[in-house]
Amino acid sequence: MENTTKTNDPESIEPVIAGDSLDAELLELPPPPDGRRRVVLVIMMGVLAGAVALLATLRHDVAYFAAPRRAVELGDVLSVDPAQLDPQSFVRVRGTPMVSQAVRYTRMFGSERFTVFPLAGQRLIYVEVRHGESERDALARSQFSGRLITFRDAGRAFAPVRRYLSADLGLPVSDESLLLMAGQVPGAPSTRLLFALLCAFIIVFDISLMVRWFRPRPSPLLQPTPSRTTNP
Repeated sequence: MENTTKTNDPESIEPVIAGDSLDAELLELPPPPDGRRRVVLVIMMGVLAGAVALLATLRHDVAYFAAPRRAVELGDVLSVDPAQLDPQSFVRVRGTPMVSQAVRYTRMFGSERFTVFPLAGQRLIYVEVRHGESERDALARSQFSGRLITFRDAGRAFAPVRRYLSADLGLPVSDESLLLMAGQVPGAPSTRLLFALLCAFIIVFDISLMVRWFRPRPSPLLQPTPSRTTNP
């Protein structure tokens, strides 16, 4: 009489790949050394962190690009209520430029010249004009429209101008002082917006590569194969 039993003999276990879910060509590729994988992963995470940080500094530029293109009428600068001002908005204001307290400067990366000055009768709102037109014509205007930001949001590039206004001209400037960047209209392309789009592309591309390259390695499913033993 034969007695048949099923045993899980380790030598009889055969690897079985589940269906066609795994790419045969991918499985034939030799896995990269773990050390190199870690180095590449650290580099990619560093690039990702840098792109996220830079995009965070450009978030106001992206928001202003999508802002309404209809200017908020502030009227005469002497009647403006500071509590009702909304930084990062498109505004129009009337006032007389203080030519005697104007500061002329050129940005580090670029050849464009700018002039910053307060409007007469107050020390809260300053105006920045670009010298696309003649400086005399720019300072002769009494109405200005553009992007309203705080001195804090103007960034480090504006810090030397701020120091000159405070130390040399004795003007009471602070982080909450307002700068009207004349001529900047929502929806207009700018260098900072292009940098923001580049950062967004790097973030998406970097994450897609990390998901593709560093997902868990496929491992064969082990399934025991039954064997027959015959006892006399």
